[in-house]
Amino acid sequence: MTTLIVCIKRKPGLSAEEFTAHWQEKHGPLLRACGDFTRHLRSYTQHALANRDSPVARLFGVSGDFDGVAVLDFRSEAAMLQAFAEPAYLAEVQPDEANFVDLENCQSFVTNPAPVVASAQGLFDLSGKTAVVTGGAKGVGAMISRSLLAAGARVLIVSRGSRENRAFAGALDADGSCTLLAHDLSTSEAIDEAVTAIAAEASEVHILVNNAGTFTAAPIDAITPAQWDRELAVNLRAPFFLVQGLLPQLTAAARDGDPARVINIGSIAALWAKSSSAYAYSAAKGGLHQLTRALASDLTRRRINVNAVAPGFFPSDMTDGFFTAIPGLKEQMIEGIPAERLGNETDIGGAVVFLASRAGAYVSGSIIPVEGALWSA
Repeated sequence: MTTLIVCIKRKPGLSAEEFTAHWQEKHGPLLRACGDFTRHLRSYTQHALANRDSPVARLFGVSGDFDGVAVLDFRSEAAMLQAFAEPAYLAEVQPDEANFVDLENCQSFVTNPAPVVASAQGLFDLSGKTAVVTGGAKGVGAMISRSLLAAGARVLIVSRGSRENRAFAGALDADGSCTLLAHDLSTSEAIDEAVTAIAAEASEVHILVNNAGTFTAAPIDAITPAQWDRELAVNLRAPFFLVQGLLPQLTAAARDGDPARVINIGSIAALWAKSSSAYAYSAAKGGLHQLTRALASDLTRRRINVNAVAPGFFPSDMTDGFFTAIPGLKEQMIEGIPAERLGNETDIGGAVVFLASRAGAYVSGSIIPVEGALWSA
């Protein structure tokens, strides 16, 4: 993480109250709305001067020269440089600075922060960690990749090397924190190649998210052995052999009090007694849930936590497959979900970041439904 600290002096002719009002009520929302800038940020805090005469402040040589301090935490130095070069920032945000800031008499510092006492937010900080997300360029996987990146992690996406997947990873890689490794995980040879590629990128893997999946829904008499075998290969075999292959990197990342994490993305299809004509998928995800518990029983003592998240219905190619297979299912599902909506990025991303962070260090062997009470209630 890289922090920019700007000591701000107000524009001549503005009162302190006018300066603070413009800075916090106009400029702050203007910057917050500039997504091309804020995607590089971890946080931005405005500190308006509260008390020039504080005896405590005077212990540290308080100066009356400044009217506020802006503290901008960027994911990296590269992210900071990219943020201030974004065309949207240059066109929409920067021009407003001259309206309330004496730009010639400010001071700024670029720092490498070293937290001494962490806030509760630090419980979910993934700075300095490397995460591998299989199938991380589409649907739920893309939501997870973005969420881990926003929490400070470096993300290695393992997925097919399609143009769309490369474009997704490229958009996240503006500051060098996201890399696409193009591998199809449906064969043993491809899994071995993916493990080799991951090991070449990272000597330590702090977080492995087994998200890649494939789905088929068809009448029971239409399922072919080839379809069945491929779904079990991607949905169940690949997660196990990725864990096996990456054990050296997971072990290297493990710490007392901060274990390495394996997070398997299961499904509500493995929790409820409804097929939705997804026989192989349901069986594979059920196996993945049990594999999660079995791995946790062996690996937790080795400082590697293993958990699963069982999503309900989220916007994705896979759920579109459910909805296409059964006409009217989408409307029926939303009507039957107590939360009265499909899941979103905050829902799935929050669950994964919790399990991956210091907040989830004591959780292992759990299957966590994220489904708006569709199955749970």
